[in-house]
Amino acid sequence: MKKMLAKSLVVAALCFPAIAPANANDHLTAEARAAVASFVEGVLGGPKAIAPLLAPEFQIMRSNGSGYDRDGYVNRGVGLIKGKPDFGLENIVATRHGDIMVVRYILRIDEVINGNPIRKRAPRLTVFRAIGGHWKVVAHANFGAGK
Repeated sequence: MKKMLAKSLVVAALCFPAIAPANANDHLTAEARAAVASFVEGVLGGPKAIAPLLAPEFQIMRSNGSGYDRDGYVNRGVGLIKGKPDFGLENIVATRHGDIMVVRYILRIDEVINGNPIRKRAPRLTVFRAIGGHWKVVAHANFGAGK
């Protein structure tokens, strides 16, 4: 009887695997997506929108080699965007240790420039630090845009 019960349990386990609960990676990916989306929205919003999202030690490196610290980016580096482009985040990979979160992803931007639709896929790397319960951007690397 015990052997029959054991075989039945094995068969049941193989035929009806347990549904795995959401894991920590799913939660981290969702948290990373929200933090990156907030950062992108801040960039699209201009200097006043981006300033509160940046850590004091913030740095950015663009694909053309130019870079800014926090003050330089807020005062000269972030542009003013007239029309809000559609964007999406793809292939998000996040890691976290303590109050630091590192996120690599593809930023997909669909916009219209001078009446011409432009679609870009741009690899990015953004580092966040938790400050006062909010993710602040410490560093951002823009690896250019591809088609």
